[in-house]
Amino acid sequence: MIRRFSLSIQPLLHGKMAQQSFRHEGFCVGPVTPMEPNGDVRLESIQAYSDHLLASGVNGLFLNGTCAEGLSMTVAERKSLAEKWISVGRGKYDKIIVHCGALSLRDARELATHAEAIGADAISAVPSFYFPPRNIEELTKAIAEVASAAPKTPFIYYHNPGRTHVSVDMALFIQHAKTHIPTFAGIKWAASDLAGLLRCKALHGDSIALMWANDDVLLGALAVGIRSFNGTTYSFSTKTARSIVDAYKRGDTAGAAREQLYLKTVVDLLEEDGNWLQRHKAILEFLTGIPTGPARLPLPPLTDAAIKKLTLDYTKLQTDFEAEKARHIN
Repeated sequence: MIRRFSLSIQPLLHGKMAQQSFRHEGFCVGPVTPMEPNGDVRLESIQAYSDHLLASGVNGLFLNGTCAEGLSMTVAERKSLAEKWISVGRGKYDKIIVHCGALSLRDARELATHAEAIGADAISAVPSFYFPPRNIEELTKAIAEVASAAPKTPFIYYHNPGRTHVSVDMALFIQHAKTHIPTFAGIKWAASDLAGLLRCKALHGDSIALMWANDDVLLGALAVGIRSFNGTTYSFSTKTARSIVDAYKRGDTAGAAREQLYLKTVVDLLEEDGNWLQRHKAILEFLTGIPTGPARLPLPPLTDAAIKKLTLDYTKLQTDFEAEKARHIN
């Protein structure tokens, strides 16, 4: 059994390597999109938002993705957001990735061409998922359509099967993408499958970038060897995430586990009633004072009472954790 497995993976180790390289180490955030009460995009909040992220230690951006409600925005809105973020962030972040995925591959190609023109460090895309690709060959062909619209820019595949319901063996997909997509450079891994991530890391090593996107299991990805963390809560939890990494690096596994448990509890609080994105925006505004506004329909707005309870619950969670940390230190 072991010998057959070794032989089956041998071709994966000798395929053509990606022609585009992309490297990131640190914390890359998917920023939310600030909005007016009526759902219009509020570009005026982005400068203050960027200043906050940089001050907190974030060194990468993943624009127009899930947290940004990218697939709920028009092509024109996505272009204007990418332009604004790049204008305020150029030279300040190590990497700025623009997500271009759309139900229409023609829209995705238009967004990819635009992202390259405005100087994105990389582009990314989920697959078109209303008529989803059904296997590795179909997925590669569809993704190649998007990537080829930005031929000078590294392409990061956005693996998010929980939302797209497109799920293929990523280790085999990587091999296929390497030989069919010249700009293929990595994966943003939003699946919860650590075993699959480990297999990709073992088979493909550092030939591609692997970016972990599950804040509540950051410690597991660290153990697998991941060093790029592309999260949702890093708009306000980078300090905790960095504490997990620092504790792990100095061999303090108990301390890393405590910090990870706290971050997991924060994620659980955000997801408590299913309105995680709306609650995420409310906490960010509460902590920073930056107007983020509501989420866009069809996501329902939070009531004032719900926001008040959320902020009280978050404050108590934070206070209790700080008290527990102090007990361990003493």
